[in-house]
Amino acid sequence: MKIKAVRCVYFSPTGTTKTIAENITQGISPESVEMIDITKRQQRNSQILSGKDDVVILAAPVYYGRVPEEIIPYLTSLNAERTPVVLVAVYGNRAFEDSLKELHDIAVDAKMIPVAGGAFVAEHSYSSKTCPIALNRPDESDIRKAQEFGVAIRKKLQNVKSLEDLTAFTIPGQFPYIEPVNLNMIKKARSVVALTPETDISKCTQCGQCADVCPTGAISSDDVTQTDRWQCLICFACVKICPEDARQMNEPNFQSAIQALQQNCQDRKEPEIFL
Repeated sequence: MKIKAVRCVYFSPTGTTKTIAENITQGISPESVEMIDITKRQQRNSQILSGKDDVVILAAPVYYGRVPEEIIPYLTSLNAERTPVVLVAVYGNRAFEDSLKELHDIAVDAKMIPVAGGAFVAEHSYSSKTCPIALNRPDESDIRKAQEFGVAIRKKLQNVKSLEDLTAFTIPGQFPYIEPVNLNMIKKARSVVALTPETDISKCTQCGQCADVCPTGAISSDDVTQTDRWQCLICFACVKICPEDARQMNEPNFQSAIQALQQNCQDRKEPEIFL
């Protein structure tokens, strides 16, 4: 099979999933590339992704062991029937659990043809200078492995005359998918506690970068100290981008959970690929 184009659909609030997806695409080395950023709601337009000699990449971070709820309606609306698809989950060195399996099932339901899957590690969204979790990943080793994964995908597809000749591969995970217990707890607690990053007004310069980067528009562009608790994904994009370190999650229980996560995620995990 010839690979003419890669259409890469990615959700990447903090930029690491985009980095992995770009390097997989580079390894595939198609004639043309279309990067389709669905991080912000207004960017999610209905698209027909299928085309002769095309490959689709679906790339998403792992939230609570699953594909982010925020993008599932969009992913299930995609039109890419009979198109080869590469599934990519990016997680913060804890576990990718059922996320890759869930991406696989979404793709199959959309009548795409899964040809490969990969779980890659990136700096955890909750990582910070004082509580580092997979700090500065993806690093050079991760980037190289992402590119090598792309090369392996290209070789696999070049060696088949038609999609019907593709060999089956197994994606880890289970169904029913893991219950996102901590996410459900957060949703329940928000009736009483905001559970969103807060703004230290003594540091904030009102530059607006936090509002600009927020995937859901939860941060008011008129007053960045105001965050809609029901729209906030706790993706920490606002925390990561703030040049003054003015955005922080100060809720004590959440801080304790981050510290426990840091203690439990010290051993380096490596990318896992499935071909």
